[in-house]
Amino acid sequence: MINFIIVFFYLLYLFNTYFVTSICIEYFFIIVYIFKMNNFLNSDENSPKLIIGTLSGTSVDSIDIALIKISGYGINTKLDVINYSQYPFSGEIKSFILKCSSPELSNVSDICKLNFILGRLFADKINTFIRESGYSNSDIYCIGSHGQTIYHNPSDEKYFGYSEKSTLQIGDPSVIANLTDIVTVGDFRCADVAVEGSGAPLVPYLDFILFNTKDKNKMLVNLGGIANITYLKADCKIDEVIAFDTGPGNMIIDSLARKLFNKEFDYNGEIASSGKLSQELFDYICSIDIYYKADIPKSTGREYYGDDFVNRILTFSEGIKENDILNTISEYTVFCIYSNYRQFIDSKGSPDEILLSGGGASNNFFVNTFSKYFPESNIQIINESGITSDNKEAVLFAVLANETILGNYSNIKNATGAKKNVISGKICLV
Repeated sequence: MINFIIVFFYLLYLFNTYFVTSICIEYFFIIVYIFKMNNFLNSDENSPKLIIGTLSGTSVDSIDIALIKISGYGINTKLDVINYSQYPFSGEIKSFILKCSSPELSNVSDICKLNFILGRLFADKINTFIRESGYSNSDIYCIGSHGQTIYHNPSDEKYFGYSEKSTLQIGDPSVIANLTDIVTVGDFRCADVAVEGSGAPLVPYLDFILFNTKDKNKMLVNLGGIANITYLKADCKIDEVIAFDTGPGNMIIDSLARKLFNKEFDYNGEIASSGKLSQELFDYICSIDIYYKADIPKSTGREYYGDDFVNRILTFSEGIKENDILNTISEYTVFCIYSNYRQFIDSKGSPDEILLSGGGASNNFFVNTFSKYFPESNIQIINESGITSDNKEAVLFAVLANETILGNYSNIKNATGAKKNVISGKICLV
């Protein structure tokens, strides 16, 4: 590199014209960029690194940030979770995100603004988190940011002759990188969608490399805004992983808690526990929900289980007690998981362990209902290697960033429906 710089300035001396100088300077910065990228991508894969993972989930509750120390890659990954924090959204920001997520209410101007607002907000919270963790930004190797999903369309219909399958996460990673001075990896779903996958779920990769065992069948259930499961038979190979979104997680429950009880969520499932199942409402939800019966691979989001779905439930529920409504939809959430398990997994072997994560793992009604549907399984809230029900998804994006930097594939083809393995994410240098 030093020799190149000497030759560069010698050429400037020989050909001291504006045109030649401007061309040389452009090529100089291109070569410096390539040199910097090459050095970064060829860092020692086995040396421990500090990586941050961050996201805002479909529940739009907070910016979640995890700091991990990681070495290795793939099934040889070793990691420790050093710190984790949640930074709740203000009511105004949350409302604006939900507005921008609605095709009926959003517009291009608002989404454009929010992309940069969230990038700045993520960067601000990451800078705060690093200080609170006792580190400086220069200590951090890179950031993996999922951002905030605004729209997810797994449909394979044709539009102008091309597949309309698409996804949009905002909170631009270039903004985060330049406001933290830390290399940032983002847009983890797009590469999978480009090769006919649905771009989701992403968490099965983490499940496979960290929770696969030789002697136990495991089912990992993430109860976020949307519920998804990963089934790992004993001594599972990567092409044997079964994973998909099963249907609603906390999304409908949170929406009903806001509309009926003026609460952001049903704390510990207390409202649901105080109610009774309405069989009439339960049967109605089963009749209108096409997704939970759909074949795999599949993924879903707020586009399906958003306000329209919730309003249909409320319209039908006139005369039903409000706590019974919450009880019924909470029961239905676990039923969807069980129904999908019976349809797609049961023949592979019953799960010896079920590991729960996500915000719904702290809902006692959910946990008790799982015990009813899976009486033979050991049901636990996940807590392994520092990974907890709260921080698991943030850890995921730190792990995915590590794989991307090292140039490794990290999508699970049979979970997303992709035609080939891809390197997930875009790298934003600083």
